[in-house]
Amino acid sequence: MKIKHYLFLTVLTLFSSGVIFSCKPPETEFTNGKVQLRFSEDTVFFDTLISTVKSVTKRLKIYNDESKAVSIAYIGITNASNAFDITVNGINGNDFEHTDLLAGDSLLILLNASLEEQNQDLPFVVEETLSFMTNGVEQTVPVIAWGQDAHFLRDSVLVCNSSWRAGKPYVIYDNILVDSLCNLTIEPGTRIYSHFGSTIYVQGTVHANGTAQKPILFTNDRFDSGFDTAPGQWGGIVFLEGSKDNEISFTTIKNARDAIWLGTPDDDNIPDLTLTNTRIENTSGSGILCFTSDLSMTNCLVDNCGEFVLAALAGGTIEIAHSTLANYGLGFFRTQPIAVFTDNLELNDGSVLSGDLTVSAQNSIIWGTQQDEVVFSDAGGKLFDIDMSHNLIRSTDNSFSNKNIINQDPLFVSPFEFNYRIDTLSPAIDQGVDLGISFDLDSLQRDNLPDLGAYEWRQD
Repeated sequence: MKIKHYLFLTVLTLFSSGVIFSCKPPETEFTNGKVQLRFSEDTVFFDTLISTVKSVTKRLKIYNDESKAVSIAYIGITNASNAFDITVNGINGNDFEHTDLLAGDSLLILLNASLEEQNQDLPFVVEETLSFMTNGVEQTVPVIAWGQDAHFLRDSVLVCNSSWRAGKPYVIYDNILVDSLCNLTIEPGTRIYSHFGSTIYVQGTVHANGTAQKPILFTNDRFDSGFDTAPGQWGGIVFLEGSKDNEISFTTIKNARDAIWLGTPDDDNIPDLTLTNTRIENTSGSGILCFTSDLSMTNCLVDNCGEFVLAALAGGTIEIAHSTLANYGLGFFRTQPIAVFTDNLELNDGSVLSGDLTVSAQNSIIWGTQQDEVVFSDAGGKLFDIDMSHNLIRSTDNSFSNKNIINQDPLFVSPFEFNYRIDTLSPAIDQGVDLGISFDLDSLQRDNLPDLGAYEWRQD
């Protein structure tokens, strides 16, 4: 038995050795001829980067379409600007030697950028070259980044009576506060970029008055593809109790969580915030949230909001003229109507906040994909004064039908491309009354039979 066992182990060992030896891979064959590597991109392009802020990672794939392996003698970036770094096979550096690439295989290169400040207001460009040398053949891929110097604000209370000017944009990290009894003046052409989650708090007063030629912009600080129209990238603008006399005109506010949060209860009906010629777009939450507050909006477009487009809760005075409130749920599913007006609000502790509510809406369009896009609630038992006339509304509430156009599609030019101008056959044409608002959101002059909404129809 012992002899048989010994013979069995010997045979098994020899058999295993044979298998091992027979599975040894052949020597890799390398081509010595001219080689043309193939690249996933002909240019590595970084869209506008804020100076000193590290970019997102870009990827470049290199393909070997040859029938044999190739040895890339050199991979390197000129990097005279010291703006870029590359990673090959998990190793970071500026140049690499003797990188093998098997037949039909690919190599991934990761690129990052961090641009130095140029001490200038205008955008600038940085260009370098990524080079590859294979069997004496050099191939290059341009690496290009647009940069922009900026003013940085981080978790701070602003100096009282500050002014922000056009030129370098303002980049906000964490939160900033306009303190009580202080003013922030934002001049035409100013750009404000907010980092993820950051919020602008206002306990004093903001005057953000752009012009048709030099509008003001509030948005997020990422400009790469997919983020320039992504909702919920920053917190929005929050007006706290005590804030008053705020003005925002010729301004775009986009990609926020709740673009405007107005919580400014007081004893008068003077607008705490006046919005004119303003676009509010792409919010993950609401476009405008008001809590017992006074709001005036004229020539405004508020669209593509994950929750409410406009909500006035627990009372307040709301004035809407020549504005378009639209929601097609582009990019998300929504359950809330476009506009909600209530004289009450139940708080988390079960108590109810209530206040007098006055709503005036004229020459406006409130339209979306739900059957009832305007909802009222007078459960608070307070003054409830609603005046809505010469509007186009989507609703099953018959009380609107005497003075408004109900359930007729406004025929926006292209709502799924965020174009809410009205088309040639729109029922909103010539249905308004003269409110003395001479120009529309595009600065086009209105005639004596103005159209409903923020835009006057024009024949292109």
